[in-house]
Amino acid sequence: MVDPAAVESTRIGAAEDRGREGHARLSRLAELIAAMETRHRPVRVVRKSAHWHQRAAARALWLLTFGGQRTYLSHYVTTLGHTIYVPDDFDAWAPDRAWQVLRHELVHVRQFERWGWAGMILVYGFFPLPAFLAWGRARLEWEAYRETLRAVVESEGMAAARDPALHRHLVARFTGPDYGWMWPFPRAVQGWIDAALEEIERDLEAPG
Repeated sequence: MVDPAAVESTRIGAAEDRGREGHARLSRLAELIAAMETRHRPVRVVRKSAHWHQRAAARALWLLTFGGQRTYLSHYVTTLGHTIYVPDDFDAWAPDRAWQVLRHELVHVRQFERWGWAGMILVYGFFPLPAFLAWGRARLEWEAYRETLRAVVESEGMAAARDPALHRHLVARFTGPDYGWMWPFPRAVQGWIDAALEEIERDLEAPG
């Protein structure tokens, strides 16, 4: 026999736990955004569709990838200098997803600070080729996706970071049209993922 009062108490406790967890996730996202706004060079988040150059970029990418990249405005986040351009529905994203993506994009902010605009345009856009063997773009993006993996581990746990579906998603970013087939070698990209997770796991196990 099941005690209805005990069941209800369990449900209330679970709901309270979910509420506290949801509040913690929102707080973590708010803290990151506040830190972005108070950097020595503040980072702002703006709607991608509101800027003509982003609409023009979406059209150009659609043409250059033969229609392969058709969700630049609606699904992708882009960083230029100290501005992060987000899709219109960004405010509705789950807090963990938004936090993970902003962690990724802040890597690109630091890359702009390190390389400058001219360096980023050259390395990201053209070294050694603008597509198919875009080693510069692949390495800059991998630096950011490595941070994505670390953020996933911190917010969802190692099991989530080891999810084969996530790995397929990351491999597709490098080998498919979304980034101009920047590094079309699935095994190599999977090797980067495996090595990054081993490094993150070692860091978690390290004392102190």
